[in-house]
Amino acid sequence: MTLQTRVSALAAVVLVLGVVLLGVVVTGQSRDGELNARLDSWRALLHRQDEVSDALARWHHAQRDYLVTGSAQRLADSERHRAAMDAALDALSAELPADEPEIRVATGHMIAEILAVKITTDPEVAARSREDRDEAGRLVRIRADAPGLDRVLDAAERVQRLTEEGQRDAIAASRDAADQLQVQQGVVAGLALLLVPTVLLLVRRWILLPLSRTRERLLRVSSGDLQVPVEVDGPPELADVAAAAEAMRRRILDELAASVASREALEQGEPLVVEVRAQLEPHPAPRVPGWTSAAALRPAEGVLAGDWYDVIALPDGSLAALVADVSGHGARAGIVAMQVKRALESSLHLDPRPHVALGVAARVFAEEAERFASCLVAVLDPASGVVRYANAGHPPPLVVAPGGDGGVRVVDSLDVTGPLLSWLHGDDPDAWHTGTVRLPAGAALLAFTDGLVEARPPAGGEELGVEGVVAVLHEVGDLAPQHVVDAVLEAARRHSGGRVRDDVTVIVLARTSAQVPPGDPAPLLAAPAETTRGIGAVPPRPRIAPGDRP
Repeated sequence: MTLQTRVSALAAVVLVLGVVLLGVVVTGQSRDGELNARLDSWRALLHRQDEVSDALARWHHAQRDYLVTGSAQRLADSERHRAAMDAALDALSAELPADEPEIRVATGHMIAEILAVKITTDPEVAARSREDRDEAGRLVRIRADAPGLDRVLDAAERVQRLTEEGQRDAIAASRDAADQLQVQQGVVAGLALLLVPTVLLLVRRWILLPLSRTRERLLRVSSGDLQVPVEVDGPPELADVAAAAEAMRRRILDELAASVASREALEQGEPLVVEVRAQLEPHPAPRVPGWTSAAALRPAEGVLAGDWYDVIALPDGSLAALVADVSGHGARAGIVAMQVKRALESSLHLDPRPHVALGVAARVFAEEAERFASCLVAVLDPASGVVRYANAGHPPPLVVAPGGDGGVRVVDSLDVTGPLLSWLHGDDPDAWHTGTVRLPAGAALLAFTDGLVEARPPAGGEELGVEGVVAVLHEVGDLAPQHVVDAVLEAARRHSGGRVRDDVTVIVLARTSAQVPPGDPAPLLAAPAETTRGIGAVPPRPRIAPGDRP
């Protein structure tokens, strides 16, 4: 996951948490406002009921006093209290909650009872106003026997009781809402507090630690320890920065090795070096559909090596991959390597059998009793992937294929089929025989000289070995030829403390497809990287194309 994606996800979490906290606060405040408004409405309802009860009591007392005394003042008080009671009833009816049907019914019943009492007392007041005391007394006695006022009081008490219950429920709901809001705010605040160290931890892990490791390695490189790889695990952006620094470190090492090689080339004798070097340059790369490759050669001294490699097109349409390692270093080893190369090329153009070519090349050592060479001749059929080979004491090349665990696995090897090339077998063409392997689609052939597997630390220790090479391939994880070449050369250089003690040659041929794709085929071998030749290396001299050779 990229750093940008991680930071975006973290910012999204923070934003969501902030929105949730804001939503909890706003929702809680809104709910609290609603509950408070509800509680206020219950309080107002109780107040209206008190007004109705007070006006009803005052009206009843004033009316009773008027019936007893006939006082005009008490009659006026009765009418005033009656009007106040009517106004209080209207206000009470207007403030009844719509979602409380029980209270509305009870209040309606109370109003009906009050209306019934008013109807029964109006004739008493009218009779008393006519000074008809007998009639008024008779009506009062009749009403006294009726339970009208008691029903009014019972109805008012029921309404008040229901209102008080509603008020208590509203108070309880308000408290519950306040407690719930407090809990929610506490939870969200706790998450926010927990998020702060989490963010700091992730920033440290994603950014600060990779940057610190990169800085530490760069400081070691800048102080002169060029063997420290600048490889840092972390987000892709920081890994890309580390990869760029690693490429720069490798470039510095290549330039350093090339400058040393150039100095040693002067000691070897520049005119001879120029010519022999040009003769050992590989041919222009043939173009073969369905195949890719890469190769490199790093001389141990100067720019002239006893190692060489080449891939040439043969008249029958096959390809010959050649790798040889002549003992010794310097100009004389280079001359012998050039002679071996010429002998192999000439023989393969006349007879493509690998063991025959080795027999011809062995004659070069007739007057070189102190020298010998390991050599691999592999004749490849591009269409079928069949490889016919002869191995003269050379480190067995590996046939590798993708593994099921994301790495690679060794599926075969081109084992030794005869002795080293030397004067001992110059007259024995049957000393070598030809073996056969097949490269399936997706597989690759990795050939190398012993300078790779025999790379050893300066202070002594174990060689890199074939196991180390296989471990590097497994770490690379793919069989892209250039990746493989770069990885194994870097492993050899790192294992040997910065500079190999023997010439190292690596060549990788990968079969990418079992069928020939349409269009212009790509070259089988890319041009050798400039860093493998060194500063001051001479460009190859013009050559005759393989198809134009006699």
